[in-house]
Amino acid sequence: MSINSKQKRDRKKAKTQRTKTLVPRAIYQLERFRKEYVKSWGVNSNDHLAQGHYAWMAAKLDGYPLTLEIGCGIGHSTLELLKQGHRIICVEENPHCIAATQRLVREHGYSVEIIERGSAKSIDENNYKLAYRELGQTPNADCLIIEGDALKDPKLVDWLMTQPKFDSIACWLIGTHDARGHNVAVDLSQMPTAYEHRIFVQNRVYELADHVLRPGGILNVIDRAQTPSSDFLTEAMLDSHRDQASVTSLAVQALDHIPYKQPEANGAMQMMLTVPVETLDDYSANGAPTMSLCSITSAKP
Repeated sequence: MSINSKQKRDRKKAKTQRTKTLVPRAIYQLERFRKEYVKSWGVNSNDHLAQGHYAWMAAKLDGYPLTLEIGCGIGHSTLELLKQGHRIICVEENPHCIAATQRLVREHGYSVEIIERGSAKSIDENNYKLAYRELGQTPNADCLIIEGDALKDPKLVDWLMTQPKFDSIACWLIGTHDARGHNVAVDLSQMPTAYEHRIFVQNRVYELADHVLRPGGILNVIDRAQTPSSDFLTEAMLDSHRDQASVTSLAVQALDHIPYKQPEANGAMQMMLTVPVETLDDYSANGAPTMSLCSITSAKP
C-alpha cells in the first residue's frame, strides 16, 4: 500500500469514527439503512423498468389524472405517471428516495418541488422517533413530493383532506428500509417483518382513500405475489383486499397481473410472496410457484 493510499484510508476511518461519536447510534443507523435501501431498491426498480412494469402500472390509472402516490422509490413510477399526463402529489418517508426521484423527474423536463418536514430524534441506542412539522403553503409543480409517513402522520392526513379530491391513488410495490422497525411509531408486535408492514400501510391507504378520493375515483394497489392461476388463488387475493376495504366505502372491482421474475443482479432485494400456494402438495409437486405483479383496483362510490 502506498503512503497516499494509507493516508486516505486513515482519514476515511477517522471521519467514520467521528460521525459515529457525534451522531446518536439510532440516527446513524437510520441514515445508513435509508441509503442502503435506495441502492438495493435501485437494482430492483431498474429491473422492473426493463420488464416494462411501470408502463403497465401507470396504465391502470389512465383517465384519473390527479394522483396521490404512496412512496416514490427512485422515481421510475413517478416519471411514468408524469409521462402519461398525471399531476402527482407523492408521500415518501426516505429523503434519499426523494432526492433520487427529484433528479430523475427534472432530468426529463418536469417540474418538481419538495416539502422537507421530517426530523429524527434518538430515543435510545436502538430506537428513534420521527416528527413532522405542519404543511404550510405548497408550491405548484407537475410533481410535489412531501416528506411524510403513510403509516402514521396525522398532520399530513389533515392537510390532504383540505385539498381537492384526488382522481386516483397509487400504492405500488411498498417496501421499507431495515431501520423502519426501530421507529417508535411502528408496533413490532403487529409488524415484525416487512410483509406485515406492507399490509398495515395498505390498510391505512384504504382508509385514507375513503376520505380523499372523489366519487368515482380509484385506488390501485400493486404487489408481488404468486400468480393467480386458479380460481382459488384469484378469490384468495380478492378476498384479502375486500377485507382491507371492508372498513371503508370502497368496492374492490378488478384483479389483473403481469409476469414477474426476481432480479438476479448483485445487490437486488429478494421479495416475499404475499399469497400462499393452494396446498402443500401442490407446492411439492410443481416446485416454486410462479410470481406476478398483481393489480387490485377499488373504486369510491
